Amino acid sequence: MTEPTAMAGRLQLKLATDKSTILRKLRGVGPKTEKRLQARGISDQLDLLLYIPRKYRPTYRYQPGPKIAADRAEWVEAFGRVTNITEKRGRRPLEVRLDVDGVPFKLLWFHLPYRNFDRSFKPGCTVHFEGKVEYDRGPPTLAHPTAKVIDVSPVRAPRTELVPIYGGIEDVKDSIIRRGAAQACDDLASHLEEGLPEELLGAHELPTIEEALRAIHVLDPVDSIEAFRTCLQAARHRLIYQEFFDLQMALTKRYVAERRAACAPQCTERERGRELVRNLPFKLTGDQKRAIATIADELESRVPMRRLLQGDVGSGKTVVAMMAAAIACGSGVQVAMMAPTEILARQHLRKVESFFSDLRIPYTELFGSQPAAERREALRALESGDARLVIGTHALLQEGVQFDNLGLIVVDEEHKFGVEQRQALLKLGRDPHLLSMTATPIPRSLAHAVFGDRDLTLIREKPPGRKPVRTVLRDRGRAPKVYEYVAERIADTGEQAYFVYPLVEASEAVPNRKNVVDAAEKLANGPFRHLSVGVLHGQMPGDAKDEVMTRFARGDIDVLCSTTVIEVGVDVANATLMIVENAELFGLSQLHQLRGRVGRGSEASICVLLTGFGLTEDARKRLRAMIETDDGFQLAEEDLKIRGPGEFLGMKQAGLPEFRFGDILRDATWLQTARKDARRILLGDASR
Repeated sequence: MTEPTAMAGRLQLKLATDKSTILRKLRGVGPKTEKRLQARGISDQLDLLLYIPRKYRPTYRYQPGPKIAADRAEWVEAFGRVTNITEKRGRRPLEVRLDVDGVPFKLLWFHLPYRNFDRSFKPGCTVHFEGKVEYDRGPPTLAHPTAKVIDVSPVRAPRTELVPIYGGIEDVKDSIIRRGAAQACDDLASHLEEGLPEELLGAHELPTIEEALRAIHVLDPVDSIEAFRTCLQAARHRLIYQEFFDLQMALTKRYVAERRAACAPQCTERERGRELVRNLPFKLTGDQKRAIATIADELESRVPMRRLLQGDVGSGKTVVAMMAAAIACGSGVQVAMMAPTEILARQHLRKVESFFSDLRIPYTELFGSQPAAERREALRALESGDARLVIGTHALLQEGVQFDNLGLIVVDEEHKFGVEQRQALLKLGRDPHLLSMTATPIPRSLAHAVFGDRDLTLIREKPPGRKPVRTVLRDRGRAPKVYEYVAERIADTGEQAYFVYPLVEASEAVPNRKNVVDAAEKLANGPFRHLSVGVLHGQMPGDAKDEVMTRFARGDIDVLCSTTVIEVGVDVANATLMIVENAELFGLSQLHQLRGRVGRGSEASICVLLTGFGLTEDARKRLRAMIETDDGFQLAEEDLKIRGPGEFLGMKQAGLPEFRFGDILRDATWLQTARKDARRILLGDASR
């Protein structure tokens, strides 16, 4: 099955019978209006039914004056007797005072609708009027209402109506949309396929699709605004739930199909994993042990593993991945580990060199910056099976890469790869197991929307001996003091520091923002002139970046000035100082990842967030959250609230569905419910 596209979450209506859905069949919709509607994404009447009003305007029709005033009705239609008239002169409006059941009302016209309009009003005559009411000062006031003098007030039953307000479509009157939606509802609603099983409608007390659309578009007089709101809420919940349910059914069907049709290699050599553990210089945490046990069980199965391993910074996900790789390689299959950046991939390579030194597992590397001869040798080793393990970047997806027997794929920071790239990687083997990892804690609601076809494993425990990182906030005026503190600490302890900047070089488009090139030069010639200062950024060649990181890891560089290329995966235990310049420009998740680069040894570490002036409210929220907690999952929830899901992970390429009605933050409970229902229906188990 294919990956759900970005449209997979959007609710689509289907007709059970043949009926015309052409927009021009609607009253008032001609060729020009049809074109304007289509430009707004409304291609037919079914789309119009899913174009939901922005709000509803209560209209009090023929209600007594005291009720209108007491309820402060926004829009009224009523009768009143003229008590006084003030003629229009210059800028002074025409003012007509009315008595509506003993309550004074005031009608104003700054521009008369037509000649002699003002002469139609006489004291004592009856006026039928309709319009928006303001209650700022004095009596209820209507500016430029519709008004007409009549002989006598007809007997009309008081009622309250709710008028849907759509808006948002240029040059298309709201009345046309309102009338067209009501007509489409009358013509098509009873012919729509019901997209939800009856048992789910009953279990969640949701209306049918016909009932929901009628509640939204076709409004009858209401006895109670609160009753209407309850009905409308049920209708909207119905649409939200169906969007989520349709997506979860699609994801779960793929989950089932991949497991039924596939025949993954059985990786049973757990002794290789135990050997790796015996050689580790530290003890595994409880979360790591549980994750390894789960993954080892799945590797033994013929059903291909599809697991997302989430863990906070420094929680030890890489060791879990290495264990899985050791079991798979020891069982005779090949393993591919792919990372989004060469720096992170080489970090994994160094860990492989350390962890696998006694396991006698042949490995190779594949990077875009490799010399041609090295690349040819790596490709030959993979195709022949001489290399059991390969560490690489996007270069693994380039033409010419073939494996002898690929059985396990490990993808680090998978959300940074595109949907197509993930699928291309799976095609390199025959039903390989897949272990995805992310050091960016992803809130459960977002994980279920994007990775709904995966099983989730969390690692929350930190390895023993890690000390919490102290985080402080300082404005630019205190930067010299910060530099002085860093220089003294490095001189006294021999520890190392990161300085992170938002830009590589100065830019006129974004003035007053620090850049790594200029800043490194100023630091090297100023407060850190007695220290070794290095520069690292994404525009450097791969071998140059690798050389800088090797020197920093070796301790040859005291201060590393960098962009966010060190955000994920870089692990230097002697680095205890993280200074983020222009911290207000970074996202909360980024700041947390950067902070996670220190505190990886036994020494106390500190993260200093240096800010500019004139912070936005969102920036203040992010920085305040950084000070208050170091729990990555808690920060991820806060980051999702501040930035929204679209920005949180750069989700456009990561496969985040676009929803018409659902919001994975606001409606997280409905998303969780839909996932459980889909899994219960297709798997018989809602807990997975």
